[in-house]
Amino acid sequence: MMNSLYNHALKQVNALQRDLEKFQTGEDTSVALQGQITATTNAFKRSIDDYEAMAKKEIIDAKREKAVARVTKFREDYDAFNKSFAQLKSREEQLSHGRNRAQLLERRQSRVNAPVEHPYQATSASPYLQQAHAMRERDFAQRTGMQLDDMLHQGMAALDNLYQQKPMLKSTQRKMRDAANTLGLSRNVIQLIERRSSEDKWIFYAGVCVTLLALWAIVHYLT
Repeated sequence: MMNSLYNHALKQVNALQRDLEKFQTGEDTSVALQGQITATTNAFKRSIDDYEAMAKKEIIDAKREKAVARVTKFREDYDAFNKSFAQLKSREEQLSHGRNRAQLLERRQSRVNAPVEHPYQATSASPYLQQAHAMRERDFAQRTGMQLDDMLHQGMAALDNLYQQKPMLKSTQRKMRDAANTLGLSRNVIQLIERRSSEDKWIFYAGVCVTLLALWAIVHYLT
């Protein structure tokens, strides 16, 4: 069991190294990749905790010391991944803000140079008001982008948690069914419980779809 968990943690380390390299080189800086890195980092932290708990229960001294050394190395990797990811996110946010600012300035310049319908329209708005309007647009775009990033990150983390809990939930459901049979509950009651579980699952999927449609509508409105 410990070897299986150790190999799983190693796969998570390799996945994080690969994704962080993509992020660092600019090959992929999408929000989806950032959410994937966040989810994998959280899963890696849980794997470290589980492996450490099993290492403390090892009765053979040599194996326990070896497992503890692996835990120390994993935690160093975890801290390094978090630090690197934070630096890369900060760099990407600065670049994104710079691109947004350039786009807003370009849009403002295009509006200023566009032909006017009335002779006095070009002089009706002062440069100060135009600049204030552009700054409001930029701030709104930045806040909206950050909120969307946070929502996507939270969604990815929630999906990862559900995926990690799926085997445990199946095991719990199986134990509940066995316990119900042992207690002599009727087949109708068991079917009612299973149907309610299925309905909850579809409600969750519907909520995910509604959230994705809302995010699409927001992005479509902003663009």
